[in-house]
Formats: sequence, C-alpha cells, structure tokens
Amino acid sequence: MKPKRRYLRFLFIPALARLIMAFINFQMSFAMFDLVTAATAGNWDLFWDHSIVALAYTLALFPASILLAYTRGRFIQGALGAMKADYLKSVFNKNISEFQRENNALYLSALTSDFDLIERDYLEPIVTCLFSVIGFGTAILIISLISPFFVVIALGIAVINFIVTLFSDRPVKKHNAERSDMMRDYSGFVKEALSAFQIIKANDLESRIEENFSAKSKKVQQKKYVIDKIFSFIFAFQNVNAYLTILTLLLLVAYQTILGALTFAGVIVIFQNIDFFIGPIIEFSETIPKIRSVKVLFTRIEESLKNKSTYPETADFSTLKHTIEFDKVSFAYDENIVLNQISLQFQKGGKYLIVGPSGGGKSTILRLLRKYFAPSDGDIKIDGISLKDIKKVDYFSKIANIEQQVFLFEDTLKNNLTLYKEHTDDELADAIRKAGLEDFVNLHPEGLNRMIVDNGKNISGGEKSRIAIARGLLNKAEIIFLDEAFASLDLDKARAIEKSVLTLEGVTVINVSHVIIKENLDHYDEVITVKNQKALRKELTSATATN
Repeated sequence: MKPKRRYLRFLFIPALARLIMAFINFQMSFAMFDLVTAATAGNWDLFWDHSIVALAYTLALFPASILLAYTRGRFIQGALGAMKADYLKSVFNKNISEFQRENNALYLSALTSDFDLIERDYLEPIVTCLFSVIGFGTAILIISLISPFFVVIALGIAVINFIVTLFSDRPVKKHNAERSDMMRDYSGFVKEALSAFQIIKANDLESRIEENFSAKSKKVQQKKYVIDKIFSFIFAFQNVNAYLTILTLLLLVAYQTILGALTFAGVIVIFQNIDFFIGPIIEFSETIPKIRSVKVLFTRIEESLKNKSTYPETADFSTLKHTIEFDKVSFAYDENIVLNQISLQFQKGGKYLIVGPSGGGKSTILRLLRKYFAPSDGDIKIDGISLKDIKKVDYFSKIANIEQQVFLFEDTLKNNLTLYKEHTDDELADAIRKAGLEDFVNLHPEGLNRMIVDNGKNISGGEKSRIAIARGLLNKAEIIFLDEAFASLDLDKARAIEKSVLTLEGVTVINVSHVIIKENLDHYDEVITVKNQKALRKELTSATATN
C-alpha cells in the first residue's frame, strides 16, 4: 500500500472550503464590531449599513456550510476508496505461495474492521484537525486585531494543551494493536465456521461453535470497552481543561474591560470568537490521540503486504520456442521432501500425462511449473532461461490452468467463460463445443446470459469443470496445465474433452490425473510416473487404463 501521505492530497478541496468559511467569519466579526461601535456612538445610519453587511455574511454561511460538509464527505470517500483499492492491488502482488500459507482472515479483517477504524480514527480526525487549525488561526487573527495581549495568553494555552495531547495517546496504541489481532482471529473463526456449516450440523457441534463464538466476541467487545474507557478519561481531562481556559479568558476580558483597554464592541467580538478559539483546542486535543493510535494499524497492514521473497524477475517471455526442463529439481514442504533431484523435459507442442499415488508429488510439479513455488534445489528452465527469472505477467499470459476446484464469479456464464476479455462469437462457440458445453448453453432459456451464483452453486461439478476447460481453450494458451480436470466428469464427456485438448496443434499440454482413459493414451507423447520423490517415464498398458 502506498504511503498514507499520498491520500492527503484529497484534503485540498475541503481545506479551500474551510478557508472560505474562515473568511466569512472574519468579515462577519468585524462587521459586528463596526455595527456595535456605531450603535454605542448613536450613529444609526452607519448602524443600519453595517447591519446589512453582517446579515449578508450570515446568509453566506448557509451555502458555505453545505460546501464544507460536501467536500468533507468527498475527501473521506475518496481517500478511503483509494486506500482500499491500493490495499487490494497490493494483496494481488503477494507471491502465490506466501498468500496460500497465510490465513485469508488477515486480509478480510483489514478490509473490514481495520479500515473502519482508519476511517473513524484517522481520516475523520484528520479533517477535524485541519478545520481546527484554520478555525484557531482565524480566531487568533481576529482577537489579535482587537487586543494583542490575548494572543500571548491564547498561544500559551494552546501549547500546554498540545504537550498534554502528545502523551495521551500512548495507552491506546497498544490496545488498538491487540484489538486488531482479536478481530483477525474473530474473522477467521467466523469464516471457518460458515465454511464448515455441513460438518457442524452433521456432527452436532452447534453448542461448541456458539460457545467459542461468544467467547471471542466477548473479548473483542471488552477490548473496545477498554479503549473507549481510556478515551473517556482523556476527553474528560481535556473538557475540564477547556472550561478552565474559558473561565480564564472571561476573567481576563472582564479585567481588560474594567481597565478600559477593551471597548464594548471588542468584548462582543471576543465573545463571538471564543468558541472558534476554544473549540479547535478541544477538537485538536481529542483527535490527535486517535490519529496517533491508528499508526500501529498502518504499520501492521504494510507488514502483511510485504513479500518475504523478493527475487527480481528480469527476463521477458513472449513464447515457448523449444523446451521446458527440470534440471535436478528438489522441493520440500517444510521438512517433508516431495521431489528429490528429478530431471524432466517437455517439448513445445508435446502432450504429457503425469500419474502417481496421492501425495506422491505430481501436483507439486504443476505448482512449480505455474511459478506458485520455486524449487528448493535445482532449476526449471524454459528455452534455457531460469523460470524464476521470467516475469510473471509475461508467463501467466501464455499459460492456462484447468483444475478440479474451479472458482466462478457471481456473473453471467459468458463473463465466466471469457473472464471479461474480448472474444469473437466464433471463438466462443468453438471453445464451448470443444469443452462439451453446447447442451448446457443451448438448453437453458438464457443461454450465455444465464447467471452463475455463489461460486456455481446452481450448476453441477462437471459443468464447472467444463467451464474451466472452455476458459483455457478460449484463452488460446501456449501451455495448458490440467490438474485432475476430468475428475468430476462422466467418462464419455471426459474422453471427448481430453481428446479435444490433446489434438490442439502447437499447444503444450501437461495433465496431472488419476483418470486414465485408454482410448486417448495414443495422443500423449509421454507418460510420467511420480512416486517416492522421483519422476520416471513409464508406458501404460491396457491393464492400467480405465475404460
């Protein structure tokens, strides 16, 4: 996420609106001074003239106040929207392997509770502080023109309040950090509970889940209560201080009036602006602790977005020309070695079937080829260039991933097929035909405009798989990776779709599957068996194939 100062550029317009308000207040104060002076002098012609001027400025406050409220809202909307957009962009810049290892609740909590807190305790107070500074400056200017003596007193009071404010936020920082952790834990628990709905119902776990939910929710609310209590003490002290300040100023005004240093008109103007002087001090004292206490959230959010692996990708990739090569590649998940010194070669346009026992490492080969992970040892080379050097944006544009677990957007079938890219009707029809989706599309009254809801809950698993296959075909990828792509399909559909994929000219296909269809084996250039941390070539016989 970009430095937070970047978002403060949105403050320019509300600052301008507040300056307009300050100008009106300044003019109105001295119109009032002239009006009272004329009245005490008995000059009624001047009195009525100044009354009209004061009324005009008073009426001008109405549109100025509307403008101020509007620009304040636009600032918060614009800044928060930009923050969230940059955050989401930064999340998608995370390495896939690191993102998969982390709890998604981390990001869910940031986009909800953390950004709600940033809006309430950072953006809104920032605007309040800006308005307070402008209001305070205007009041000081007005009072200095009436009596410079009061300016010295006013600035002294402001400095004292500022010093107290600097130390008042420290207790809140720690509690805000702890509450953020609790909210992430809470969000993760809620997400897990909803994902496991069927297991919870089937195993009568409702009471246990409710008990855990109540405990976690109570901890979050208790922490919020502690934070609110601390702020209550801070605000109470500041309010007492503010009233003492008002009392001091009133006594000084009375004293200066008795001495004859202040005219009646001057007293009126000072009283008129005392709120513009005291109010900003109170607001500033209340908002600074909030702003400073949120600093820890920005730090935590920025830390969560950093990639631990920042290997520089420098090589461009336009097309696969010759080979993909595994050169003595090893890989382990923590201490669990999955692949050990394997060497493989995939030719451009070749068709490869990877088989082996569950957990043997065949899917890991695909994850390595997809750049989800980097080898622990050895190297993967594409046309002699290390895959880790190749830029992801180039590489991902040339590959298609077709998996058993397919994600579908809550959108039309067409958008789920095209993934919001432009394709001709002929290209779309060809992909639908080759993926075996013709009946699925033609037999529904809405056809390609049919809505897919909640990740495909209104269609079957086989239909989801065929949509994923159509996506890959439509993308005209040079390299297609299939990971158990036919597991949810009936055998006849799987046979036809696999054949369509295997007859694509110039396209490299690497298929990891436990579904082995005898009739299509001749279309593969090589069958690779992965087990016991090794990858071996192996010709399948009809006895091992599935009809």
